Amino acid sequence: MLLVRRPLLLLLFVGCFISLMAAGRVTVRLIIDGAISFAFGPALCLVGLAVVWRLGPRTALSFASVADAFFAGFTPWLVWLIVVGGVLGIVPPHAFGSWFFPLLTSAAVPLIWSLRIDWQFFRDRFGRSPRQALRDLAIHRAVEWIGFVAYFLGIALWYDALPGLAMKLGWR
Repeated sequence: MLLVRRPLLLLLFVGCFISLMAAGRVTVRLIIDGAISFAFGPALCLVGLAVVWRLGPRTALSFASVADAFFAGFTPWLVWLIVVGGVLGIVPPHAFGSWFFPLLTSAAVPLIWSLRIDWQFFRDRFGRSPRQALRDLAIHRAVEWIGFVAYFLGIALWYDALPGLAMKLGWR
């Protein structure tokens, strides 16, 4: 249960954010739908963490406790989701266009903040040197972001490119 506690909290926040973004209010149906739709995010984060955990020297810590502690580093993103969700809840949907770019660029703050937290996590929890912690951070982010890109490209290819290719090959 320890392994999923903080990832589920993250998904709750994401679900609320998706609900506010889609409807301008929080509804249970949209929270659940948003959480399920974006469950791949924490899953990929756990995969990246597992890779880093396996590559390094063994620690006495269990993976579940390491993962739970690692997800505490999502606090900057949770704060950002609250702030941006609050803006989305106040701004009417037809006026959201002018807010999109400023809100998107504001994501640089939690991104940099969370990079620092994660680097510190790898130093403190895994006992890594600053250089090793930076390597762990790079490996974690590479695994995570390659997974994100593959996920979204896979969806795009499945729904856009493959049907077109099948029609050109006469497989319709």
